[in-house]
Amino acid sequence: MIVDTAGRRDMMHMRLTTSTAFIRFVGCNVDQIDYQRIDDWVERIVQWKEAGLKQLFFFVHQNVEKSSPLFSAYLIEKLNKRLNLRIHVPAFANEQKQLF
Repeated sequence: MIVDTAGRRDMMHMRLTTSTAFIRFVGCNVDQIDYQRIDDWVERIVQWKEAGLKQLFFFVHQNVEKSSPLFSAYLIEKLNKRLNLRIHVPAFANEQKQLF
């Protein structure tokens, strides 16, 4: 398990020791920084795939949780493109105005 928290990247270990990885990405709510960090992860995941990565769990967490699905979709689109995958990008529901 690797936790990537903005401002505390000194705590992060980037070595793949098994064929499965679990990444907990904690965003900083600065889009430019978080998009770059996800781009960096995509490149690392490509390297790990070449080194034997078989299974990946990538959990996106933002302080403003409304942003988490947006960054998750961005990650999926990048991984699909770089690794020639077909992971489904979830559609976003419209905001519910009222219950009934």
